[in-house]
Amino acid sequence: GDELPASPAGILVSVADRLDSLVGLVAAGCAPSASTDPYALRRTAYAMLQTLVGNGIGVDLRAAASAAAELQPISVSEETLDTALDFVERRLEQLLLDRGLAAQAVRAALAERGSDPALAAETATDLSRLMADNSPALAAVMTSLARPIRIIRGKEVDPDWVVNPELFEQEEERWLWEAYGVAASKKSADMNIAEFLAVAEPLSAPVDAFFDKVFVMADDEKVRANRLALLQQVAALQDGVVDFSQLPGF
Repeated sequence: GDELPASPAGILVSVADRLDSLVGLVAAGCAPSASTDPYALRRTAYAMLQTLVGNGIGVDLRAAASAAAELQPISVSEETLDTALDFVERRLEQLLLDRGLAAQAVRAALAERGSDPALAAETATDLSRLMADNSPALAAVMTSLARPIRIIRGKEVDPDWVVNPELFEQEEERWLWEAYGVAASKKSADMNIAEFLAVAEPLSAPVDAFFDKVFVMADDEKVRANRLALLQQVAALQDGVVDFSQLPGF
């Protein structure tokens, strides 16, 4: 294969050049088919991903691809960008699977972090190891987040509803809301899985207490909407980190 760059300047130039080629050629209608790849875009994408993942360099590929699109001599639509990025993500998925990582862990990581290949690779690697080790922390957090998700699935949750503590009727609601607030305040966009589990695991007890004592679908419309919005917030804690619904047992 191609020799990968090692110096910071070489890495920057290599990634920019390959991404520019990918965006430009896809925009020109030269994306590979199932049987042909005349411009070697699979190799181009793979080399770019090896460079990013191998050096642990965090890059928002969507932002970078959008910047590359602005420099193309032809118009690049959002649909074209999506096509190019989906193509790269499929190559990333294969790269991670070739490393022997669990397929479910790879999908769970890519679902939330696919636009940052190095971060997605780190997440998939850590998650695959935790699954193999039957991590109690992973199991606890998955259970804590699965219960709210199952309840709100199929329900009409007002996306504009702001949780109002004054509508809480039981202490378990307040406990869960406060525990969620602490967890959300500690969450960061680039935290690793171990850090996320440490932040989310304290939700286990308040989630259990909430479902033991609180009837979500209350007769009072505002109380019901408030409880659903609370559970929506808790369920969304994983957003940007991992999609646990891709894992077995969720």
